[in-house]
Amino acid sequence: MKRFLLSITQALHESVLVRLGLAMGILALLSFASIVTSTVIAENISGQASAINVSGSLRMMSFRSLSEVQQPEKRSLALTTIEQFERRLNGLDRHIQSKASSDAPSRQAINVVTRRWTEHIRPLARAAADGNPDALIQMAQDIPAFVEQIDRAVLLIEEDLEHKVRWLRATQFALLALIVIVSLVTSWMLKRQLVEPLAQLLKAAKTVSRGSFTVRVRHVGGDELGQLGRAFNTMVAEIANMYAHLEEKVEEKTEALTRTNQSLELLYRVSQKLSASDLTLDQLQAILREVEDALDLGHSMICVSDNGHLPAHPVVGDLTQEEIGKWCGRQDCGQCFARASETLTEQSTASNVVVVPIGEAGGLHGTLPIVLRSREPLPLDKARLIETVGHHVSNALINMRRTEEKHRLAVLEERSVIARELHDSIAQSLSYLRIQVTRLEKCIDQGCDARTIAVELKDGLSSAYRELRELITTFRLRIDERGFGVALQETIAEFSAKLGFPIELHNTLSGIVLSGNEEMHVIRIIREALSNIERHAQAGRASVHIEVAASHHVCIRVADDGRGFDPAATPANHFGTTIMRDRAHILEGELGVSSTPGAGTTITLNFLPQKYRQSET
Repeated sequence: MKRFLLSITQALHESVLVRLGLAMGILALLSFASIVTSTVIAENISGQASAINVSGSLRMMSFRSLSEVQQPEKRSLALTTIEQFERRLNGLDRHIQSKASSDAPSRQAINVVTRRWTEHIRPLARAAADGNPDALIQMAQDIPAFVEQIDRAVLLIEEDLEHKVRWLRATQFALLALIVIVSLVTSWMLKRQLVEPLAQLLKAAKTVSRGSFTVRVRHVGGDELGQLGRAFNTMVAEIANMYAHLEEKVEEKTEALTRTNQSLELLYRVSQKLSASDLTLDQLQAILREVEDALDLGHSMICVSDNGHLPAHPVVGDLTQEEIGKWCGRQDCGQCFARASETLTEQSTASNVVVVPIGEAGGLHGTLPIVLRSREPLPLDKARLIETVGHHVSNALINMRRTEEKHRLAVLEERSVIARELHDSIAQSLSYLRIQVTRLEKCIDQGCDARTIAVELKDGLSSAYRELRELITTFRLRIDERGFGVALQETIAEFSAKLGFPIELHNTLSGIVLSGNEEMHVIRIIREALSNIERHAQAGRASVHIEVAASHHVCIRVADDGRGFDPAATPANHFGTTIMRDRAHILEGELGVSSTPGAGTTITLNFLPQKYRQSET
């Protein structure tokens, strides 16, 4: 029981809802008590007025019975009156017995009246009704006293009724007063423990919303709103603390964001410059200096080892001789390359020089030693930035080497093509002319007519001269930044002027990307075919069609309506077809020649661009 009371006390102390619930329960209990009390008292006093009326009728019937027995002619009615009196008296007695307590005066008075009637008045009245003179005299004397007893009983019943009514009134007034008091206390509790704390919270919340974090709520008790008030005060204090350090944090974040933006801008500039197709070592050195200045680094140097052979040789750098002697003299290239496998942060804790790896697997290998101006370990963001720059430098060096290699291969390939073309055209023509000169010498020695040989020699020289000029024009041909389409249009315009009629051009190659080498070979094959039309075809129409199949194969057709020729009987000193086949072989394509004497000639070239050959591979 004690534990239960303690739990109830604790609940009342810690919960405003429990207190309000208890107050509402008390109000409900008082209301219920008022209703029950009113019901009980109303039930108890019900019939009291009737009992008073019955008592009054008993008095009247007493006197009537006396009057009837005194009149001989009405004595028969006296018995009926006596019986009615007895019934009413018995009914009144039962009512009083059921409503009044055993010691109630009204009950005692009725008991006296009942005994008086039973023991004295009723026998006396019956005797008088039978005509007994003594009974009549005695009844006339006793009836007034009996009526007084009835009057006293009526008076006591009325007093009992008034007492119960007064008690009901007092009880109702007391309960009503208690209900009013409990209601006032409940209202006070609602105001003090619910409305006012909520109003404080609302006012404090509005104050905080305006940016003032000094406000605090006063209601911080153990109940629900007190807990809410403590939580609100804690929250406001934390917000105030955060707000106090907000400017400092904003400055820190702004500074960090500025550093990040600067790093991104630096990486963008470096990547743009390093991705240039015409990058030189001087430009690479300038880029390294820019990185050194932006990141507050010391001097640096790029050392490259081809195919893992040591010692490596420096490519670019601005390390002083003193720094080179101090660094390279203290350890060999193998140790430097070994350090490149460590993280920059680890390297910076052991030395003021960090080594960034350069190159990729199976290709260029090298290092980028960088002298640090500070002996403190590199911050993680700066270390990552340096590693990224090293990666871009690696790609730039690899691309420079690949570009140089491609350029060297292109030069060698072009020289081979020039050599073949010179061999297949000018060299063959000169060999033919040499034979004609030998014939001319023999003819002069024999004294024969040399004019025929001289004409052939003159025609051969003219043909060789034209071929030489065409080769010079072809070798000087360049495709500039305007692209392949413009170069093709200029070639068509040039040969249209030479032929004296417009050459029909149909080109759908815009969707296909050819390499520079492929564009040059295609232009030269088209020029060679149009040159043959100019020199030999005697055509009135010519066309160039370039189409792209769904499989990305390129088909080029150069056709004319000239005199044609027999491909199997090509003159010995004509080498244009051979030169075009050599170029088609370089393109890994096929060259077809379709011609019939008198029916024109069609040159067809089919090949798959290198871009799509590589994707298929």
